[in-house]
This record gives sequence, C-alpha cells and structure tokens, in this order.
Amino acid sequence: MKSAAILAIAIIIIVVAVIAAYMSFAPTQQQAATPPKETSPPRTETSPQTPTASPTSPRETTSPGAPTGISYDEGLAREGLDVFRSVGCVACHAVRSLGVSGPPVGPDLSRALLGNPGVSGSVIGRYLAENGLEDPATDPEKAAQLIAQFLQDPPNYAPTMKAQVNTFKQTYPDWPDKVKKIVEMLKWAAASG
Repeated sequence: MKSAAILAIAIIIIVVAVIAAYMSFAPTQQQAATPPKETSPPRTETSPQTPTASPTSPRETTSPGAPTGISYDEGLAREGLDVFRSVGCVACHAVRSLGVSGPPVGPDLSRALLGNPGVSGSVIGRYLAENGLEDPATDPEKAAQLIAQFLQDPPNYAPTMKAQVNTFKQTYPDWPDKVKKIVEMLKWAAASG
C-alpha cells in the first residue's frame, strides 16, 4: 500500500515536471493547441432516424467523413478537451485531429476510440479486443463505453495509466463526470481524424 502511494506521488511529480518543462520551452503551445474555428471539422446533424434533440438538450453531431458515422455531443466534447488539458493529459498525449500537440511520451489519441489502429502494442486496442470488440469502428458506441470503463479502472498491463487514474480519482471527486467528457472528446477526435 505504501509503495503504491509512493509510486502515485512519483508519477504526479514526473507529470508536473514534464508539464512545466513543456510550458517553459513552448509558451505559445497552449494557444496553438486550440483549433481555430475555421479549421474545426464540418458538422451535420445526425440522420433522420436519430431522435431529434430537444431545445434544452445538446445536439449530437457527426463529421461527414467520419468512420462509421461517429456521433458525439459537440458541447460535451469541447468540455472534454478542456478537461484533457486541465488535468494534464497533454503532458503525455497529443490529439492531432483536434489540433492538440503534445510531447511524444504517449500515443496520439486521435484514433483511440478506434483502438489506435496502426499503433504497435496499443493498450487501448488490446483492452477493446479483450472486452469483445475486435473492430471498434463497427461499434463506436460500445468502444466509447469500454474506454470510459478503461479510464475508471485501467488493466494491470497499463500500470502508468492505472496509477494516474487512481491519482485522478483521489484529486477529482467528479472524475466519472470528467471521464464522460473526455470520452466524448475522443469521439470527436476519431470523427475528425
């Protein structure tokens, strides 16, 4: 128990140091990471078979070129992008399909919803396959549910993520809400990629 706490603290210190170093070497990166409105992917409302959103609920949108018509709530996805930045995920990960650059510590998450195809040894790809989803592009909603599950309780073969998620759970009492937003952002990223 004591060594797990020490490991979690060590990871936090490393993440903070990486963020500090990244910010000092690239002070304008945070501004550059926000995709300009004119480069945002085009949106269309979902197909007529999809229930129409009421005026008080968020509209779901899809990107016309999205693999398998990935739907996402744009407002929630933008909040997820803010969460992704604020909790420090950008210290290790980029989401290039959304214009977010990051150091090459962890993989680019632009296609994480699809299992990071083409990425050798993809932990997310392995996790999705082990949970019955060999081809995440065939069922992006199930992939989103599994990624939310992964961000709540990563497997033992992802020890860095496991330690990080445990730290996030202790730091952010609303972690499940943040996960929902991050997953929506990952849908947006895959639809844009």
